[in-house]
Amino acid sequence: MPRPLFILCPGRSFSSVVCTAIGQHPELYDVPEIYLGIADTVGALLDKAAEHGKKYLAYGLVRVIAQLHCDNQSEESAQAAWTWLREHRTWPTSKIYRHLAERIAPKRLVDKSPSHGQPENLERLRAVFPDAFFLHLLRHPRPTTRSLYKVHSQRLAARQPEKLPQLGKRVERQWLKVHRNIIAFTRRLPPGRAMRIQGEQLLAEPDRYFSQIAEWLEIRADATAIEAMKHPERSPYARLGPPSAPYGNNSGFLEDPALRIGRPGTGTLSGPLEWSESGDGFCPETIALARQFGYR
Repeated sequence: MPRPLFILCPGRSFSSVVCTAIGQHPELYDVPEIYLGIADTVGALLDKAAEHGKKYLAYGLVRVIAQLHCDNQSEESAQAAWTWLREHRTWPTSKIYRHLAERIAPKRLVDKSPSHGQPENLERLRAVFPDAFFLHLLRHPRPTTRSLYKVHSQRLAARQPEKLPQLGKRVERQWLKVHRNIIAFTRRLPPGRAMRIQGEQLLAEPDRYFSQIAEWLEIRADATAIEAMKHPERSPYARLGPPSAPYGNNSGFLEDPALRIGRPGTGTLSGPLEWSESGDGFCPETIALARQFGYR
């Protein structure tokens, strides 16, 4: 079975555009957020998606099943995909992963589901694909946590406004914890199976870094293949989906999926966080890890 690539990072780390861009390589195939790592069976995943406000957990998987089974993502195909998943509730999620990989073959699957940052989910991935590759994608903590705060604050303001004062520190802890989990996991992998890249550098010099990724994966690194990777908008998942599975990826990316070449702004590690009511800055642990990653 072709060896997949899993992209590991906290949310809001350029993962939507990077995963989709990499997946345009002629030998690769990107999928949206399929969340197969969060449960042991299809039924357990569907049950999680049935909880209030969590239907998004199944959107990406429904879109992939519709595309691979029906060669389109119409509402009819999406409903057929929902039905197929319900009929396969007893399947282990590992079997679904293999099913997708077989459908995609000889291309190799590229997946960046946000749930990959949790230790138990990472171990699920390794159990299913012991020879997989893992790309540790970085982004400066200031814009990452700012973006996470914006997303979560909108939800909390409507449902649990009393938790807003603690949100700033919570999203910082999320950035720190996920990266620590990824570091601990990738250290246990055999040599050559993990790569770490600053997302800002990749977006500033895509030809250089896409070539490095292709060579690392031992796939074509010619000019035609690298040029294809600069067009994430060509993915069948780089647009809104049907009414019963509209997303499966960052909504901002789906509205404008083009690769914007240039180094994104970062900010500094020092100074107060503008979204923090207390006026605090990053904790020493966050600053130390960010510096280890090459940020200042």
